[in-house]
Amino acid sequence: MADRRIVFLYPTTHAVMHAAQILERAAIAHDIIPRPKGVDADCGIAVSVAPEAREPALGVLCGAGREPSRVLELQKP
Repeated sequence: MADRRIVFLYPTTHAVMHAAQILERAAIAHDIIPRPKGVDADCGIAVSVAPEAREPALGVLCGAGREPSRVLELQKP
């Protein structure tokens, strides 16, 4: 069964790390992952959350001024 993940892309590594800190403080489970293959982005890493955490994570990130530049839903084999 495929594992779905929501991926938040940011333009810089600093922005990814700040977003991860915000999610950590909000107790939202997340991972810092390599940028998905085939995705054009300036930064080589991204933040990943479970699908059910998408809205809470976006709410916290946007409220802190760290809205992602792109949000993707990916299937992992």
